[in-house]
Parts: sequence; structure tokens; C-alpha cells
Amino acid sequence: MDGIVGSLRLGWDALLLKDDAYEEMSAADSPVVKGLVLILVVGVAVALFAFVGDVLEWASTPNLVEIKDIVHHYLTQMPWWQLAVRGDPAFVAIFDQWYNLGWSIALTLAPSVGSAAANIIVTPLALIIRWLIYGLLAYLFARWLGGTADLSQTLGVLALAVAPQALNVLTVIPYVHLGSVVAVWGILCAYVGLKTAHKLSWQRAAWATLLPFILVVAALILTSCMATGILAVATGGGS
Repeated sequence: MDGIVGSLRLGWDALLLKDDAYEEMSAADSPVVKGLVLILVVGVAVALFAFVGDVLEWASTPNLVEIKDIVHHYLTQMPWWQLAVRGDPAFVAIFDQWYNLGWSIALTLAPSVGSAAANIIVTPLALIIRWLIYGLLAYLFARWLGGTADLSQTLGVLALAVAPQALNVLTVIPYVHLGSVVAVWGILCAYVGLKTAHKLSWQRAAWATLLPFILVVAALILTSCMATGILAVATGGGS
């Protein structure tokens, strides 16, 4: 229990961007363990609050299937519908195809109790995976830029960058989302952590913070281009 309380205290100070929190985490005997505890506690808490919010949102959302049928009924009673059907006999089939596709997407994005419950496991797991991947890349870039901390210390201070995720407990209020605020705050926490642990100048710390994101975006663009090229070759070869 003391370990959880200590991790939460560090998380709170890190949320306020206090250098002392990052220095204490970097100097801890087991920064990775303390960081993992913080991530698990924050992840589960956020997921539980989000579950309550999603259930409330689901309960207050009208039946979308019924709305779909009502809207379709009234659309087909309008004068323009009759004109479109007379002008193109295939109009009805094409319209229904796109209409059903649009509603299928809407139904997928609608609040779901099942997906909200699954997020109690998925949310902390996703935070841990993202922490490990980003932590490794940030460590490599920080060392390349002259940093002095080891991997354990780097992962420890970057675990504190998860602290802003705690703001997502506000999602218990239906339709409240804080994605951009949390993301930017998390990047600022990562910057302070890398700067403090690796004893970097603010310029080098900024690069160490941002380069992992740049690398991932570049990799995604390259993968997308390669996939498009392969698909084009395959389609061309097949024709």
C-alpha cells in the first residue's frame, strides 16, 4: 500500500511538472516497478470511471436502430425521392447501400457497455505497451543526444508522463472528452522527465521527446506507401 501511495504522490507532483518528482523517481531503487504500479493504478481508475460514463451515455442514447428506420421511412415519403426513383431505377439499391453503410459506422461508434467493460483491461494494457515502446525509443534518442540516465531510470520518469491520463476520470460525465489536453500535458511531462533524468539542455530534451513520435509517423507513412505500391502492383498484375 505504501508503494501505491508513494507512486500516486509522485504522479501528482509530476502532473504539476515539479522537477523534484522526476529526480526522486530517477533516483529510486526500482523506478520501473514504481512506474508500472503508477500506470496500472491510473489505467484501471480511468477505465472504471470511463465505464460508468459510458454506461450513463449508453442509457441516455436513443435507440439508433429505431432512428435509422424512422429516418429512412420519412426520406422515402419526400417528393425528391419519387423523382429520383423515376429518374434512375437503380437509385434505391445504391441509396440503401450507402445509407446502411453510414448507419453501420454510426452504430459501431455508439456507446457500448461491453466495450466499456473490456476497456478496464485494455486501457492499462495499452498504456503499458505505449510506455515501453516510447520509453525505449526516447532512451535511445536521449543517449544519442548526450543523456546520462540508464534505461530503468528513463522508463521510471516516463511512467510519470502517464499522470495526465488521470484527468480522463472526468469521462464519468457523459460526452466529456479530454484527448488533446491529456496528450499535450503528457508530452510536457515526458519532456521534463527526460530533461531531468538525462541532464539534457532544453533543446536536446525537446528533440529526445519528439523524435520517437517523428520516427513512428515516418514509419507509418513509409508502411502506407509500401502497402499502396504492393496493392497497385498486385492489382495491375491481376488485370
